[in-house]
Amino acid sequence: MTMQRALSIGLLLLVGLAGCAKERTAAPAESLAQPVSSAGKAEGKGSEPPRAPADAGRKLIRKVELEIAVRNTDAAAQQIKALAGSLGGFVSDVTAQRVESLMEYEITLRVPAERLDDALAGLRKLSTRVDREQLTTEDVTDRYVDTAARLKTLQATEAELRALLAESRARARKVDDIMAVYKELTEIRSEIEQLQGQINSLDKLAALSSIHLRVRPDEVAAPIVRGDEWRPKETLRSSARTLIQVLQWLADAAIVILVVVVPIALPVVFLLWLRAKRRRSRPPQPPEPPVLPAG
Repeated sequence: MTMQRALSIGLLLLVGLAGCAKERTAAPAESLAQPVSSAGKAEGKGSEPPRAPADAGRKLIRKVELEIAVRNTDAAAQQIKALAGSLGGFVSDVTAQRVESLMEYEITLRVPAERLDDALAGLRKLSTRVDREQLTTEDVTDRYVDTAARLKTLQATEAELRALLAESRARARKVDDIMAVYKELTEIRSEIEQLQGQINSLDKLAALSSIHLRVRPDEVAAPIVRGDEWRPKETLRSSARTLIQVLQWLADAAIVILVVVVPIALPVVFLLWLRAKRRRSRPPQPPEPPVLPAG
């Protein structure tokens, strides 16, 4: 019975793989046949049909790196958020930092792929100057098609295994045979969920384009004298802090002099004073008489 169960599972898997190969070979044939039929109709009517865009039906992930200068970065950040919302997108990340008393922003936008050009046009209107712009496009069509084909094959195999499991239970086969089919079904279900997650991720990345935006203040638009550069209160507090530090240093120096220098210097000064007093108290010695020459 175990051999019969293994042969049944193997046969089902082979049928699923054959169906996958058939779908993969049939898909290119259909895609090639459509342009021929449209061309034949065009020749019959005597006019050329409208040409579809080169990227029609493809899964493309677009990312834009944009750096702009604006007059007011804070106001521009609010306008950028409003622009993303008006286009059906959203702001995913915002980073703000102060550079030389002015704010700079790094903002990541996610907008629908079909509204990417509108978003870039709106951002250019908000700026006084575009310093950098880079568009990168990743074509994931082949990966998407391959993943979808594998998913469809596994789903078909899962359906066949479910039918085999139901049949095994209905015929009251051995528990080992039923558990073997159930284990295979569980593994296939895990692979199906992984592939479905990959497809969902590719769909989201292709549906929403990313714009990594850096917003800097325009040097020309910046005021000559900024109000936040002169802060008298801060200067007063800093001066008072410096005065207190100087007074503390003088007080510490006076304490050191009184405790250390004075006790050492007093005996020395006293001895010098006694020596000078003794010299002043001695009587003056009479001068020696001059020596007269002989004869």
